[in-house]
Amino acid sequence: MRARELYMKWIKEIEMAVSLTDGQDDVTRFWREEKENGAIYNVYLKKVTYHTLSDLDQCKGHLMWETQKIRVIKAGTLEKLVESLVTVRGELDSTYVNVFLATYRTFATPIQVLELLIKRYKWLERDSRENKERKENNENQQKTIKSVISVWMDTYPDDFRDHPDYTCLRVLETFSHQFIPESDLELRAGHKIEKFQREAACSSDGEIKFQFSIVDEVDHMIDSEYQKPLEFLDIPNNRLAEQLTFKDAELFKRVIPHHCLGAVWARRDRKLGKGGTIAPSVLATIEQFNRVSLRVIATILRTRELKSSLRAKILQKWIDIAQELRQQKNFSSLKAIISGLQSHSVYRLKRSWASLPKESIDLFQELADIFSNDNNQILSRELLMKEATAKFPDLDSNNKILRRRNLQKRRSWIENGIVQGTVPYLGTFLTDLTMIDTAIPDRTECGLINFEKRRKEFEVLAQIKLLQSAAQIYHFQEDKHIWAWFDSVRVFDENECHDLSCYIEPVKETPSRLKKKSASLSSLLKVVSMGDKFIFRSTTKQVLHNIV
Repeated sequence: MRARELYMKWIKEIEMAVSLTDGQDDVTRFWREEKENGAIYNVYLKKVTYHTLSDLDQCKGHLMWETQKIRVIKAGTLEKLVESLVTVRGELDSTYVNVFLATYRTFATPIQVLELLIKRYKWLERDSRENKERKENNENQQKTIKSVISVWMDTYPDDFRDHPDYTCLRVLETFSHQFIPESDLELRAGHKIEKFQREAACSSDGEIKFQFSIVDEVDHMIDSEYQKPLEFLDIPNNRLAEQLTFKDAELFKRVIPHHCLGAVWARRDRKLGKGGTIAPSVLATIEQFNRVSLRVIATILRTRELKSSLRAKILQKWIDIAQELRQQKNFSSLKAIISGLQSHSVYRLKRSWASLPKESIDLFQELADIFSNDNNQILSRELLMKEATAKFPDLDSNNKILRRRNLQKRRSWIENGIVQGTVPYLGTFLTDLTMIDTAIPDRTECGLINFEKRRKEFEVLAQIKLLQSAAQIYHFQEDKHIWAWFDSVRVFDENECHDLSCYIEPVKETPSRLKKKSASLSSLLKVVSMGDKFIFRSTTKQVLHNIV
């Protein structure tokens, strides 16, 4: 009787948790949390239909659905997390496998995970010999373990590229030879070792072997003889924008998503062995972003004696290039140009900005508003998600002239069958992942690995992967002549930019500014009276810099 009461109570709890109603199929609801040694699980109840309506008349005595209990690991030891890659029934939980493989580097190394998978495989082998009734299920789990390793090798080959020892591949090869000889896994491990060794040999010889290319030398001679050096104002806006998008798309496609994880990104300045760095694919994207911003500033400031009207033409050209990038859905260089235009040394040039036509001012403001910090950059986030896989950008404007131009551009895209890819501003994702890493602890109070944190991180990584697919759509070709100009532009450091800007438009010494400067210098002179002349010199320069 007691057992039946408990059973009925359990059924009632299920009905309340799942909120079963007519016409609902495959509904999943959270039920409760379960703890066991080394792991915490979230338990969900899922209503699964297993009879169609057409079968109903023939199966009057059968139920149309059943409720399944689903356990999802929330936190656990590394061994439990690895064990969960294969379900109890021997099935592969693709969602969990994807999350785990994308994020495990924050709490484990490849060799640790591989050795635990092998350990689990061996345990199942022994258990099958000792418990014949579990042999079939154990064999299913073993097959799935092999599938997990295969998926891992295909999806993240660099995890096995630990030159020169290739420890993971050699451990895998030895294990496969012993337990599953002549299997696909053993052959693949051997082939991977040979492939990586060949690639390592080619890369080490590459600097000598390909340093001098006859084709490149001939191209250089042709360029030098027949092509004059480009001037910024002579470069068509769409051509420069296309080249920036070409470069940004190539770099973004090479970004390794897990390099963006907060725990990995926080170690970016740490050097690896043999001269490597952590997160090089991300650093390359950021470096290109900075190169663009610095050249925006340099082209505006470098000619000191330029009239304000001519300097305004350079400002206007960068704004028009930014609009071209907006149309190409390249939010990376778009943000870089806006950042350059909003830098203090450029933004303070009031006379140059005042010489711009109203349409350019309106356009600049609209483009800058995309990256507004209001509500955690909600506008740029919504725009990116809206246009991520769209054929065209959703261009709109409050300015009638700009709105008319946008409509004409859209008609042209449709008529010519032009489809744009997408390149995001990577900084948004880096910020999100850093915030997740900072706000959510790596481990629970009882010391278990917090896998819920990894699921949240994976949501961001999945967005990056989606956008990388969208970046494949571009078909621009590299223009070496434009990149030769780009690389030839001399950039300035912050102090040089400040000095150039103040030379172009000197600071007016108003009474209030003079009073403020005098007060600052007086306070510094007190430091001199104390005998610390080094502090005086260094601090005076900094304070004067801030005042001006």
